[in-house]
Amino acid sequence: MVRFGFCGCGGFIEKAVLPMMMRVEKAEAAAAFDMNPATLERVCGKYNIGKKSSAFDELLTHQDVDVIYVASPNVFHKEQVIKAAEAGKHVFCQKPMGMNAMECEEMLSVCEKNNVQLGMGFCYRFQGAQETVKRMIAEETVGKVTYLHFSFNLGGYNPETAGWRCDPKLSGGGPLMDLAPHLIDLMSFLTDKRVESVMAYVKPEWNETSIELDVETVLELAGGIRASMDISFVRGNMHNYTIVGNKGQIRALGTMCWNNQIPGIGKGKLFIEQGMESEEIDFFTEEHLEKELRLFCNALENGTAVPVSGEDGLYVQKIIDAIYESGRTGRRVKI
Repeated sequence: MVRFGFCGCGGFIEKAVLPMMMRVEKAEAAAAFDMNPATLERVCGKYNIGKKSSAFDELLTHQDVDVIYVASPNVFHKEQVIKAAEAGKHVFCQKPMGMNAMECEEMLSVCEKNNVQLGMGFCYRFQGAQETVKRMIAEETVGKVTYLHFSFNLGGYNPETAGWRCDPKLSGGGPLMDLAPHLIDLMSFLTDKRVESVMAYVKPEWNETSIELDVETVLELAGGIRASMDISFVRGNMHNYTIVGNKGQIRALGTMCWNNQIPGIGKGKLFIEQGMESEEIDFFTEEHLEKELRLFCNALENGTAVPVSGEDGLYVQKIIDAIYESGRTGRRVKI
């Protein structure tokens, strides 16, 4: 059994993670900390979490906690991951890993020094559609891939609806910190290629008092593959992507949702398009947050590397840092 101590009990943890953890036989929600006492009481009561901590340092003292699940505002990730590692706890950190790549490098170094594993919350790669697309790319179902386009827009995100995610001092940025980590991870997961350079449009420019709201980026991947990404807090809601090969294309519509086995929430659709012909592709999927947790727990119990590592988190943050730099300078930035 892998026993988790939660750092942060916000809506994502309460409505998405904890319901799925209850379905993972090897996982147990053993303890929790939240800065809001009412939230802490409600979530612990709802999910029968026995140990409630009023301070983060107190959470680290529980001997029957194996993993600290960091789901706090981004600005706290570095300190909390480092403290957890120094207390001998493994860590599962929600994206983004840190406020910048320098923070991520320090977090990785401390985890390695203390011989603890650091896993990252890039859950969408575990959704069945993405696993099917990865297989089709490897099998050259639409030929050799030359281009990818990703859209992830959450129109209406603002301080009233999204809270700390729109506070630059807590989040470190807007959609680049909230949405882009998933897309950058998927680009590399699907193609097995790393990003080599970026050219970006970032508006308005991030500063200490306001976040960016709208981003368009062109990314050059190894092997001559080009990708583009649009993310926004002001455009209409969507999460779609297209994989273009020299014999056709694959379109994924709405496959990046969570809790897709809850009634009323779909799992999205996949299409292969060649010329004027379009064919919908069936795919098997289990809830990807559930699968993410199951694989993470299996790795800890078996003493193997976690499926999405801190190195993956650092790589993604380097790309995000480069996009901010490109948006600020108007120049292509090499990774």
